[in-house]
Amino acid sequence: MRLVNECFFTSEKLANFLFTLSNESYTFGSPWSKEQFKIDIGSEQSGYLILEEEKVVAYLCYHQFLDEMEIFNFAISPQAKRKGYGNFLLNRLNQLALAEQVEQIILEVRLSNKAAQELYLKNGFEIVSSRKNYYIKPCEDALVMIKKREARTKE
Repeated sequence: MRLVNECFFTSEKLANFLFTLSNESYTFGSPWSKEQFKIDIGSEQSGYLILEEEKVVAYLCYHQFLDEMEIFNFAISPQAKRKGYGNFLLNRLNQLALAEQVEQIILEVRLSNKAAQELYLKNGFEIVSSRKNYYIKPCEDALVMIKKREARTKE
């Protein structure tokens, strides 16, 4: 497993990889189309953490706005689950957030996605609210989770 930068791919090729992985990983299919991925890859606010084995096996898409990051998409291929890749990507995002002096990381997660909720809670996120009927296909509520900036310890 290795962390790769999105600049190693053309936006078209990366959009195809991410769409395919999302379709395989999400219970209800990819939340974004290939075109939405392609547009997002070109956005200045977007960042992608991508894990590769022989192919792309996991990614985390986030946007940074001033002192806040938001996780927009996070997928791990079914064959790569339970290998610690989710923890790895969240830890890497936290390192980036600290370096960028981000105050908080926010995300929404399906109410039924207990495995993702457990991963986020284990990584310091807290449930702060819910959003009624946030998801479509099928319609479902979302939990809003936030991780506040960790205080740096003095050496």
